[in-house]
Amino acid sequence: MLFQFVAGNNYNNALNYGKKIIQSGTIPIINYISENVKNDFKNVLNEYTNLLNYIDSSYMLALKLSSLDFNKQAAYTIADICKKKDIKLIIDAEEDKNIEKYRNTVNYMIRKYNNKYSNNFTIIKTYQMYRKDTLLELYDDINYFNNSNCYFSSKLVRGAYYNSEYKEDHLFSKKEDTDKNYDLAIIKCDEYKTIHNIIATHNKKSITLAKDLNKDNNKFIIANLMGMNENYMNKLNTKKATYIPYGPYKEMLPYLSRRLYENIDSIKYMYK
Repeated sequence: MLFQFVAGNNYNNALNYGKKIIQSGTIPIINYISENVKNDFKNVLNEYTNLLNYIDSSYMLALKLSSLDFNKQAAYTIADICKKKDIKLIIDAEEDKNIEKYRNTVNYMIRKYNNKYSNNFTIIKTYQMYRKDTLLELYDDINYFNNSNCYFSSKLVRGAYYNSEYKEDHLFSKKEDTDKNYDLAIIKCDEYKTIHNIIATHNKKSITLAKDLNKDNNKFIIANLMGMNENYMNKLNTKKATYIPYGPYKEMLPYLSRRLYENIDSIKYMYK
């Protein structure tokens, strides 16, 4: 059952799945799984540079900075190629111990690669809405980058590290507080006319809110994880994307366990 949520162990598997969903009008987001931080980041860099030879602007790419051991030059190398090929690069979320490194690096990359004088944008920043500080961070970022002549693009998630961080004070303890925070983030992105906000959730209330606000069908992209919520997503008449994870099987379990916990309600009812 677990492996219905991943494309396989190499990028050819992910590309084959991506080609299939492009035909249905869905944007593929290719996501290389590299959870083992002891890995040599050069292997991860090589994986991305090889993969980028085979995709174009009809794809998006997801990158976890910790998979590069937060090596900035490696991240910039990937972003440079994405910029040249007009491929949107989503910088995925990190656990709390890496949150400041994440914010500092991604904010710099937004200034570097999303400058309005370059006529297009590359970097999409992820916001974990189960964090108590994230809504204010989102407000501040929208204002700051707007005043800095930078394009701003976000990916909104609820959060993937609850199991390991729930005893810490930076997370909401009640699901309804996270849900409220998430929906407020959608509303704020709508108010500020931000572009290409990815609503990465399987929560139908949040999806309906984003869909109802998405009058021009350009501001919000509803994203699901491969293998999850597919029947519901297929019926949605709005801009859509699907995360397509792939990678070495030995490194998938930490990734899959977080995804499964985060989406337990969707999995519970997926066969109904």
